[in-house]
Amino acid sequence: MAQETFVVEEINPKHGFARVRPEAGTGLLHTALYPDPEFTQAPPFQLRKGDRVTGLRRGQTVAEVAWLTRVEPPWEEVERVAELLALLERWEIRIPHEARVLAEHAWRDSKEDPLRDELQAQLPTFFDLEGAHPFEDPTLLDRLSAAMQPYLPGFAIQPVQGQPAVRVEPGAVEVQAGVGSWDVPQPTFAPMIAEVNARLAAAGAPVRWVPTREDWMLAPPALAALLQKHGLLESAALPG
Repeated sequence: MAQETFVVEEINPKHGFARVRPEAGTGLLHTALYPDPEFTQAPPFQLRKGDRVTGLRRGQTVAEVAWLTRVEPPWEEVERVAELLALLERWEIRIPHEARVLAEHAWRDSKEDPLRDELQAQLPTFFDLEGAHPFEDPTLLDRLSAAMQPYLPGFAIQPVQGQPAVRVEPGAVEVQAGVGSWDVPQPTFAPMIAEVNARLAAAGAPVRWVPTREDWMLAPPALAALLQKHGLLESAALPG
């Protein structure tokens, strides 16, 4: 079967399909909203109205879709991202991607998120989710102690032998663990994070452990608010 050229006429993100029109013909056919990466080297973007693609017609559907040309993201979206990158630079966070590239990822609901990935690489997190589950991470408390030294000199935190608790220095303050689970471990650590954040506030430190969807991130509250405003930091309803 020969490849044909099609133009995307409409998309239906809710149901995961698009309608395309043969460039040399009439009628509408269905295809998947995201072209199969097996047949295209393009990023995992969804189709948008006006894109030109190639594919194989199979009945009323089109398979093996690959882009010929993609419509540009709206200029307002590119400007929004450019302004965000400029604001992040004030916090000494530099993203090695052009605003247009990041805008296209956002506008096309990309299955990749290079902006979020870069932020996570540059801002410290509490868990090491790629390394070990928090309940099995022997370095978790040591990492927390080390991260706090610039803001709380002499800070130390150790487990209390035989109890679901930690001892925080200075002051030998014991903090009981919350009730979490293997699948949702955050509540276990929330009381401890709340204690640490209270100490950061009392010391006038510029940062806090800000709750995200699956973790905490060490960042200035104003930066966290900026990231939340732009949908880059999914907050969680957790203490701390």
